[in-house]
Amino acid sequence: MEKLMLSADGDVILYEVDKQILKDFDNLIEEFFKWKKTNCYNEQLFVKFLQIKYGNEKIKFIKNLGWFDSNNKPKEYENVKWYNF
Repeated sequence: MEKLMLSADGDVILYEVDKQILKDFDNLIEEFFKWKKTNCYNEQLFVKFLQIKYGNEKIKFIKNLGWFDSNNKPKEYENVKWYNF
C-alpha cells in the first residue's frame, strides 16, 4: 500500500491506496471524469469511484491533514502524490 493525498480546494486528506491505483492514476482520473454524472464533485466522489472499481480495501482513509498549499506542504509528505480537484 502507498500514500495518496486528495483535496478539493480545502483540507488535504491522506489515504492509503493499492500500488496499482498510483500506477494507473492518470488514466483513473480520466476515467473518473467520464464516469461522474455531475459538475459538482470532490475528492470524496473520486474515492467512491475507486471503491466501486477496486473495492473498499484498496483505498482507506488515514487522516485529515488540514489545509495547506503546494508551497507549504509538510516535509514528511514531500514525496506523497497529491491531487487537488
